[in-house]
Amino acid sequence: MSDSARVHLQRWALILCALWLGGCATYIDTLSKTHQVVSSGNYDAGINQLNDILGVGSYEQIPDDWTAHRPLAALERAMLLQAQNQYEWSARDLSAAETELEFLDLKLDTAGNIGKYIYNDSAEVYKAQPTERLALNALNMLNYMAMDNLEGAGVEARRFTIAREYLQSLDQDEAEGSHGAFGSYLSGFVFEKLGEPDRALRYYEEALDAGNLEAFREPVLRLYGQGNYAGSKLKKYLNEFGASDPREIQSPSSSSESDGEILVILGLGRVPYKIPKRMPIGSAVGYAGIWVTGNADILSYSAFKVVVYPELVEPSKRFTKATINLGGRNLPVELLTDLGAEVSREYETIKPKIIGAALTRMIARAAAAEGTRALARKKGSGAALLAALATEATLVGLDKPDTRSWTFLPARIYVCRAKVPSGLNEIRVGLTGRTQETRVIQVDVPKGGFRVVVVTVPR
Repeated sequence: MSDSARVHLQRWALILCALWLGGCATYIDTLSKTHQVVSSGNYDAGINQLNDILGVGSYEQIPDDWTAHRPLAALERAMLLQAQNQYEWSARDLSAAETELEFLDLKLDTAGNIGKYIYNDSAEVYKAQPTERLALNALNMLNYMAMDNLEGAGVEARRFTIAREYLQSLDQDEAEGSHGAFGSYLSGFVFEKLGEPDRALRYYEEALDAGNLEAFREPVLRLYGQGNYAGSKLKKYLNEFGASDPREIQSPSSSSESDGEILVILGLGRVPYKIPKRMPIGSAVGYAGIWVTGNADILSYSAFKVVVYPELVEPSKRFTKATINLGGRNLPVELLTDLGAEVSREYETIKPKIIGAALTRMIARAAAAEGTRALARKKGSGAALLAALATEATLVGLDKPDTRSWTFLPARIYVCRAKVPSGLNEIRVGLTGRTQETRVIQVDVPKGGFRVVVVTVPR
């Protein structure tokens, strides 16, 4: 081989390695340092790093230009602001990001459409999963409730309803579990306090998907005696209390009019997030099934024997459970929604399409490379053969899996609700898991009124 050909071979080899091993950082790469500082409890540092992604100098600012990463960065920052009780700024971030998101249709999107989205990372507007989209309005309701702004919370409740009805129209809201129960329960609470019992009961009925929680019983029994709504699921729930006619059930004896109520909502941990992962081509073909388009046999000629796709992984969770003590009483803390499980379930629904899209794109690239190789064989050029390999590597290297997701979305939502004397009440929140922590919160409850306490811990 001539010196010139050897130089060409070396050059192509270097290009090949750079393309296969290098490339632009994915979304999860960009956030790795943010996750580290937040896991250590340094929320300020995490917010500052998200400010850099958003291209702003302070959490009081939002970008003028929303690139594909920025709506997600605003969602991430909103959760850190909520964790610091900065509810006004958190609400602003959630509302701003909401207008910039698209919706990922789990059933109607084809493998081709999903593939175009999954392998363009920052090139496309982020498409939120159903769980993410419903949680956005529910979490924003929490911001307004914590600020004692029922009107603002009511607006978010209506937006939540619109999003959920859209999901139902696509038949995507029938999955097992408590899909949307979090937002439905908060909406029921909001309209209960706004003096709309029938509307509140409709939302509480939706929230019954979360199970027979103690947090339902008192408000549902009380409101049932005030309103006219009697849905089938609500009647079934009330029949469990032993009355032939649910309307015969007496609501629990009310406390003094001077007493108040506290609702505590806890968001603990983080949902699973996406990382690039390799799967052998043979396994991928079997997994994708009907979602592969093209002749998969051509992949036997490919130099690349794995497919790279975005896979969900569980984050490390510092806190997984909570206890609440109020005035010496240990109160029940109940799981309202497991958002982490819902995110995983939705991902498994589209995973065969994702793998199929990855294989389909590899088939197209392998076909292009095979054409180049055939031409090189005719010329009998080793350099041309390596160039064909580099052509395939170039096309494969351009396919960076999209690892975007709402990584600071709480993994689990817990609820605790109790009647309390009006005035100053001390709540002791115990967080348990790999480590333990106790938070003491002073809550001033007005006579006959209520307070909503939000504890968000994205660690």
